[in-house]
Amino acid sequence: MRRFLLAAAAVACLAGTASAQPYNLTIAGYSPGGLVSTAGAGMDASLAAAYPGSTVTYQTSSGGLANALLLQQGKVPLGFVSDTELRVALEGKAPFKGPIKELRMLFNAYTPESRFQMTHTLVTKAWADQHGIKTFEDIAAKRPPMRIAVNRPGNMDGDASIATLTAIGVSLDDIRKWGGQVIRAASAEQTSLFLDRRIDVISFGISYRHPRVLEVASGVELIMLPMSKDTAQKAAAATGAELCEVKAKEYDFLPVDSASICVGMPVLANASLDEQTAYNVTKAMFEQVEKYKASHRLLAAATTKESLAKSGAAPFHPGAEKYLREVGILKK
Repeated sequence: MRRFLLAAAAVACLAGTASAQPYNLTIAGYSPGGLVSTAGAGMDASLAAAYPGSTVTYQTSSGGLANALLLQQGKVPLGFVSDTELRVALEGKAPFKGPIKELRMLFNAYTPESRFQMTHTLVTKAWADQHGIKTFEDIAAKRPPMRIAVNRPGNMDGDASIATLTAIGVSLDDIRKWGGQVIRAASAEQTSLFLDRRIDVISFGISYRHPRVLEVASGVELIMLPMSKDTAQKAAAATGAELCEVKAKEYDFLPVDSASICVGMPVLANASLDEQTAYNVTKAMFEQVEKYKASHRLLAAATTKESLAKSGAAPFHPGAEKYLREVGILKK
């Protein structure tokens, strides 16, 4: 991937002019065909519109933790790293051997406010009725036997689900002690298990009204367990996510308004990325934002220039900061 860094550097001297040569950049992403890949497609469209002939190649990976390492090593010029994964990288928690200090933000692919990644705790109505479970907090109070699926180890979405349980004083070991079962699986497998009645509870971070959510709702009579703001705030603070809300009217299977936790997705670069490239990539996103928004319904609904420029755990790259100050988005 080093050739992509060299290609970016080669055009940097011309990039500030109206006749800038095309960019050919790679961005480290997540799984193919997932939600993040749509943001990658939107970036590709924006950069191509700003600098004709440019491309953003989406490179699949095992997720943001791997992407942070690729960025640190200079193996890719750009990378998606979620808010929760970024916190782990910056603090140097496992699997990292120490803090990754080289990460710089260009803009947000999406922010928590978009609800592009919102934790859903979905349970079968039969199980909830049997054990008198009406809220998420009832799990701790009633200690029911339950078969629950959360995302696989190494995926921070699973850690977010576990954090919501921890916030009410429940561990995975507790669930097993109560006669339950914990399954670690990706969202597609969770959906299949739920539809086959092999689990009682799904907890995954997925977009509002994602097809998987609608699929399980059409196949199983279910309830989305309402979560208190206190629980969500504790889980958000523990993970680097943010508290968000979903209204009862937004899902037929949500009995009352509920809190949840939502995660954003910054686009990062290594601090060594040349300033002009960072400036022009950021500029392309802002000036061609409609191209980006066309890539997904939630991006269309939630993306603004302010959301693109929302600050995060990593500082802005000097090139991105320069552009944001020039257009008056950053004031200080």
